[in-house]
Amino acid sequence: MSHLEALSRVSFDLGVFARVAKQRTRRTLVYLFLLVAISAASTTTLWTLKLRDVVRQLDPHLDEIPTITIKNGRASADVEQPWIKRLGRDDSGKQMVAIIDTTGVRQDFEEDEIGVFLKRTVLSVKTNDKQQEIPLTRFPDGTVGPDVVRAFIARWMRVVPFYLAAILCGWYLFVKSMQAFLLVLAALIGSRSRLSFGSLFNIAVYALTPAVILDAALPFVKLHVPLFWMLYFAVAIAYAVLGAQRASATPPSDDTAAL
Repeated sequence: MSHLEALSRVSFDLGVFARVAKQRTRRTLVYLFLLVAISAASTTTLWTLKLRDVVRQLDPHLDEIPTITIKNGRASADVEQPWIKRLGRDDSGKQMVAIIDTTGVRQDFEEDEIGVFLKRTVLSVKTNDKQQEIPLTRFPDGTVGPDVVRAFIARWMRVVPFYLAAILCGWYLFVKSMQAFLLVLAALIGSRSRLSFGSLFNIAVYALTPAVILDAALPFVKLHVPLFWMLYFAVAIAYAVLGAQRASATPPSDDTAAL
């Protein structure tokens, strides 16, 4: 049984657990990486789409950007500051803004604001999910206007998905591994201590499948589920318990060593 076949069958065929309980751990680790890739790809796509939406809404306003000079990692602008350009609200109701204040009068975004904030020595970028500060020492000395900003945004957006994917893969590898180890306890209950730790771990990893797929797909159908994390763990625990019950009740077959 291939990993993709297991991915498509786990959600509706508990008999899969009887087979994966006997397979080698290295195959389970490969499957875990597949689940991590699904989660990382979903989140990367979602965040990239949100960033592109912000960029599309920002583009018509770029011509209104004042001339900005960067020298030795410090910024100055030929405009009265704080300079604030409000760009409307996004789907979540957050106010999108472009701010320039190299004087230090204004220190940060307001709670309900997202966008870009040029300070004396850093460029702060805030989305609904995170805020990042980029030191101006990373930028060459020069004068920045609308055309330069457009070119920078276009170049940044080409590499952002790759950076996000790399970071999220590492994050989800840690998170999903910890979740699998916790689900071993649920699988232990389901098996009534009849299975080894290796078999329980195999079952726990595969039990994550329905929850991971649901978590990856839900943002794209624009359906809000309150306290989704509770549903996520309820589904994973249920599959771990039921999968362990099926595996402990099924005699091992001769071909399990080949899995």
